[in-house]
Order: sequence, then C-alpha cells, then structure tokens
Amino acid sequence: MTNDRARELIMTVLDDEHTPQELAELEALAAASSDVRDEWARFRRVKEATRTMTWQEPPSETWDRYWMKVYNRAERKIAWLLILAGGLTAAAWWLWEITPALLRHWFQDESIPMAVRLAVVVAGVGGVMLVLSVVREQLTARRKDRYAQGVTR
Repeated sequence: MTNDRARELIMTVLDDEHTPQELAELEALAAASSDVRDEWARFRRVKEATRTMTWQEPPSETWDRYWMKVYNRAERKIAWLLILAGGLTAAAWWLWEITPALLRHWFQDESIPMAVRLAVVVAGVGGVMLVLSVVREQLTARRKDRYAQGVTR
C-alpha cells in the first residue's frame, strides 16, 4: 500500500464515507506503519478541533471600523470620479470654445515675435506629450504589474 492510498482512506474515514472494508484496511495500514498511525491521529485531532469550534462574533468596534473604511473608500472613489468628470467637462469646453479664440489672437498679434509664438507652441506640444506619456506608462504598469496588487505601500 502507498501513502496515497492511506491518505485517501484517512479522508474517507474522517468524512464518514467509508465502507467496513475500507475502515479495516486503514486500521491494518495504521497497525503496520507508525507514519500512517501518526497521520491518522493528526487528522482526527484536526477534525475534532474544527468540529468543536464555534463562531465568535467580533466586537461592535471592529465592525464599526470595517464599515467606516468601506464607506471612506467608496466616498473617495465617488469624489474622484466626480472631480474627474467635472474637470474633463471643463477641459473639453475650454478646448472647444476658448482655445480657438486664444490661438487666433495669439497667431494674429503682430507684437509677439514669431520665434516666441513658435517656442510657446513647441513647449505646449512637448508638455502635452509628456503628460500623455506619463498617463500611458502608469496605465500600462498598473495593468501589467502582477506584484502591485498585494503590496501595501
């Protein structure tokens, strides 16, 4: 008999799903091997311990702290969502309504040298590219980083 068969018999007997022949087979294996006998005894102790366990209700302070954390996380996520939605709406309006007028004025004003106008446009394009690059990198890292899920910082 192998240890796998002994473990299978132990689990069957502990779950009360055994036949009289299987019980006799396990008892014979336990009589022949101290390893099987010790393992069967350990599993019986575990079964007895889990059978006698009772549910103990945590104190109300524990539940209060738990629910406060849940509410705080939900409130903050909703708040960030509202801030983001409002900011994006304002930015979209700005781009649609204000930016064309500013750009028209900027490029038509002859008192601003062309080199300065070009430098500001190049710097603006570079800034937009930098912001988009950082956002893309963060989204990619968050999606692909397997270890970030379980790390508390």
